[in-house]
Amino acid sequence: MRKRILLRASVLFLVSAMFLCAAAVPPSRADYSTSGNVGGPYPATHTVKCNPGDSFTVSVGSDYPTSVDILFMTPAGNEWAFNSVANSSKRISHELSHTAPSGKPANNATHHHYKISILASTDKLTRFSLKIIQRGNNKNLDKKYVERAKKQMEALAKAISNERNRLSGTMKQQADRINGIDEQQKSRKARLDTERAELARMKDAIRNEQNKAVRSSMVQTYKFRQADFNAKVEAYNRENANRRALYNEYKGIREQRDALDSLRKSLNEAWMQKDIDRCVLIANGSRLAQSLGWRVMKR
Repeated sequence: MRKRILLRASVLFLVSAMFLCAAAVPPSRADYSTSGNVGGPYPATHTVKCNPGDSFTVSVGSDYPTSVDILFMTPAGNEWAFNSVANSSKRISHELSHTAPSGKPANNATHHHYKISILASTDKLTRFSLKIIQRGNNKNLDKKYVERAKKQMEALAKAISNERNRLSGTMKQQADRINGIDEQQKSRKARLDTERAELARMKDAIRNEQNKAVRSSMVQTYKFRQADFNAKVEAYNRENANRRALYNEYKGIREQRDALDSLRKSLNEAWMQKDIDRCVLIANGSRLAQSLGWRVMKR
């Protein structure tokens, strides 16, 4: 009976925008999301690399109409020839999909290559968002490949769970420290407010005092208490700065945990569909997964 793997954590994969020339074809991720601007005669592009039978969907949204093409790339000497296999014109929302041929790529290429082209349909600078979801065909998979993928997935699931627990523990410690500082600062502020009111009362009394000797003594006392008050205010402000720094650390760790949760969700969805190939695609394209011990697998 197949052992069921429970994945306990995750990553939403965001990659910065890439504008590629025709001769450059960098590795593609399983899922890719970006946003940017496009205008004039030059499109924004992204290259997708597919194994035979891989499929992918392309979602594009924009504030002004754009035209989107999926271009099949064929090696032609030192350059590439392009042929449109799917397109959508002059819309602010596009949803395209394509499945790569099941046969081996031509000209001894390692993968089928596609270029996603986003071209502005107006003369206005256009803000766009792009999301690509890629899936393997999950058919006729080599037994050794499947067994290795399962073994690595088990190790990754454990690593995700352990890292999430560690981050959650650190977050709890920091939250307790922040709460402690807040309580302490609340009491400090109340005392400072009382002292500030007393200094204001003393200042009025000095202003109204007619006896020079008495007023001189009152001024000395006021200066001493004002200096003490200023020192306490500085200490209060320093602690507020420490609190802000601690909270920023807390937010950074929370973002790391959110990334783990996103990765877990993506992997779980693929795993529950018994899509081993997509699990490998996701993990291969995730720096977070690799930082947790995932070794990139050749598909």
